[in-house]
Amino acid sequence: LLAYYVAAINIEETYHGLAAADGSADYEPFPGIVLTDTFQSSEDNDRYDDKGVFGDNNDRVKAQNALDIRVIVGNPPYSSGQDCANDNNQNLKYPYLDARIAATYAARSTAQNKNSLYDSYIRAIRWASDRIKDKGVVAFVSNGGFLDGNTADGLRKSLTDEFSSLYVLNLRGNQRTSGEQSRREGGKVFGSGSRATIAISILVKNPDAAEHGRLLYRDIGDYLTREQKLGFLTEYVSIDGVPWEILEPNAAGDWINQRDDTFATFTPIGDKDAPGRAVFTTYSRGLETGRDSWVYNSSERSLEGNVAHMINTYNDEVMRWEASDKTATIAHFVESNPTLISWTSTLTSRLQRGQRAAFVPQQFTESVYRPFNKQYVYFDADLIHRRGSMPKMFPTSAQENFGFYVTAAGSGHPFSLIAVSAIPDLAFWGSGSGQFFPRYTYEKRAGDAELDIFDGGAPYTRVDNVTDEILAEYRGLYGAEVEKDDIFYFVYGLLHSPDYRTAYAADLKKMLPRIPTLADPADFAAFSAAGRRLSELHLGYESVEPYPLTITSSTSVDPDYRVTKMRFAGKAGAWDKSTIRYNDHITLTGIPDEAHEYLLGSRSAIEWILERYQVKTDKASGIRNDPNDWATEHDDPEYILNLLKRIVTVSVETVAIVNALPALRIRE
Repeated sequence: LLAYYVAAINIEETYHGLAAADGSADYEPFPGIVLTDTFQSSEDNDRYDDKGVFGDNNDRVKAQNALDIRVIVGNPPYSSGQDCANDNNQNLKYPYLDARIAATYAARSTAQNKNSLYDSYIRAIRWASDRIKDKGVVAFVSNGGFLDGNTADGLRKSLTDEFSSLYVLNLRGNQRTSGEQSRREGGKVFGSGSRATIAISILVKNPDAAEHGRLLYRDIGDYLTREQKLGFLTEYVSIDGVPWEILEPNAAGDWINQRDDTFATFTPIGDKDAPGRAVFTTYSRGLETGRDSWVYNSSERSLEGNVAHMINTYNDEVMRWEASDKTATIAHFVESNPTLISWTSTLTSRLQRGQRAAFVPQQFTESVYRPFNKQYVYFDADLIHRRGSMPKMFPTSAQENFGFYVTAAGSGHPFSLIAVSAIPDLAFWGSGSGQFFPRYTYEKRAGDAELDIFDGGAPYTRVDNVTDEILAEYRGLYGAEVEKDDIFYFVYGLLHSPDYRTAYAADLKKMLPRIPTLADPADFAAFSAAGRRLSELHLGYESVEPYPLTITSSTSVDPDYRVTKMRFAGKAGAWDKSTIRYNDHITLTGIPDEAHEYLLGSRSAIEWILERYQVKTDKASGIRNDPNDWATEHDDPEYILNLLKRIVTVSVETVAIVNALPALRIRE
């Protein structure tokens, strides 16, 4: 309530001050402030508590809804939903408003997952656009993710159709990036209170305008501090002072970073609607646990204890629910202490059905949580929120597989990929998501026990994930000797090509990779050979020769190889990246500059090691994840030290292979 009272007082005091300046000192209460859920107040099923304590307020809601509103100004909420079901703070449903989004923004979007179109700020845009009807102005300071997001293509198409003029000022500030990209984004406009891109949008509906869908855009610029950005706003004063650039949206709904028309003509790397015309039959986002701190850990022993503890809590809640009268909502009934359990919708659904969870030791296996960061995971369906297609790719620890994980469309990270041989996490790149393209999938065999005996008792049949159609096509293009392994490694090599990444940078932000036909069959062989070498290097990173860094120890006794948090030498803004402070006693020097050129997402491979191999304690659950435990349980006290040196080797050799790739020559 306080925000509403303060807003009313501010309006009244400002009005009173202006009145006093004109010779009238009467203080008048402002009758327009309304305490309401704006979206709900426009729903058909909205009800008013006319006889309750909010009677006067509800009269104001009714009066406001009856007005012919033509100007809406605001800073819409940025909420995209609760982070954890324990919060019991899920976004409300608005049937009418959400139906309008479904019929417009979502209907025109080409994205598969359209959930983000129901974020609060996009709901606000849809609500405001409808509220002003055929004429008016909407002026919002909002999350700017819609400017270039893949899912928002339908929103952008709708906005240019519905409004005659659109003025969009991009203030940048996306701090969900890191490294150089984060520095380019500049300061956070709202200080510590914001991590998203911020945009000022002034959307005008004028049915009498000579031109409709006129898009005027301004990017505030790179590397600006918060103060510099606000200084530009002061200089601009109004939209008349902004040096606008007129943009011409393309047919795909791109405003900025427009994709190349030829890219859509290439072979899709994967297409679940028509797998026969793609390189790979299937792919998966990775493992969405919904409770990472509980089901991942560097220590297998600690993980077993965490899982057992949570299962016991969950089963206790099942028994308590079964003994209850079941009148309470499940969200309010269950134990919400995050140090005991982490809830997701799938787990509460199981609880309502009375399904108990069992502790299954065979479900503990290795995963790749982040680049070059193996952890143990409890892969059981009871505790994993969504396993997706992962069980078909890694059914048990006995079935070996490998593949590569790429950044997903709209992930917000520079395009990257890396080969992995264990279950990848959904947030492999640190935020956002990606897609995993496995070399094989597995199908469970039919229940003929005799046949199983002749197949070594294996309960699964391995299936090649490279399509037969692409094999036949590539043999016609590049030679009858081409095999599916050659195709897999060709794709891996091609996707590392700097020419490819530069030419189709905008496309790779919005779409999964597509594979062009090369003009020269010899280039296919070269990319395939390079992809094979890169794959061997990235999959076998734990066994490559450590780079000969110089190690300096400040102690004469046996050195302690445990880490707490590694860092580069120097200080923020002037890091010496040739040197790493491993711990209080050990320093490594001699890291070559080219090692930092190997980027995975927004970080170099070396920076991923520094970020992941530190002791962390999850704030909500209190669970500790200590990477030194991995070294201890593998009886290799120097594991992290040697891993760091090995990743320098991997980085240097990767850069050398990539720099030697042939030029990208595409067949016309």
